[in-house]
Amino acid sequence: MSRSTIFFAAAAALAATAATVSFPAFAGTPEIRVLYSDLNLASTSGAAELKARVNRASKAVCANNGDKSLEAAAASRACAKVAWARAMPQVELALANAGTQVAENSRVSVAAH
Repeated sequence: MSRSTIFFAAAAALAATAATVSFPAFAGTPEIRVLYSDLNLASTSGAAELKARVNRASKAVCANNGDKSLEAAAASRACAKVAWARAMPQVELALANAGTQVAENSRVSVAAH
C-alpha cells in the first residue's frame, strides 16, 4: 500500500469512529439530577415526593438569578413549565416500573430549555 492509501484509510476509519460518538442534546444547558433511590415509588407518598422534587428542581434550574423584572419572572415560570413537562416522561416511567423492577439509574434529569 502506498502512503496516500494508508492515510486515506486511516482518515476514513477516524471519520467512522467520530460519527459514532454521541453528545448530550442539551450541551451547555443547566440541568439538575433528581435522585429518588431513597423513595418507595410504589407508594402514594413516594410518588408524590418524587413529583415534588421534580417541581422544585424545575423551578431551581430556571431561576432568574436575582433579576426581579416582570419579564424575568415570566420567563422563569415559562422555563419551569417546560422543564417540568420534559421531565414528566422520566417520572412516569419510573412510577410505572416501581412495582415490577428496580430503577436502573434512580434519577430524573431536569433541564432548562
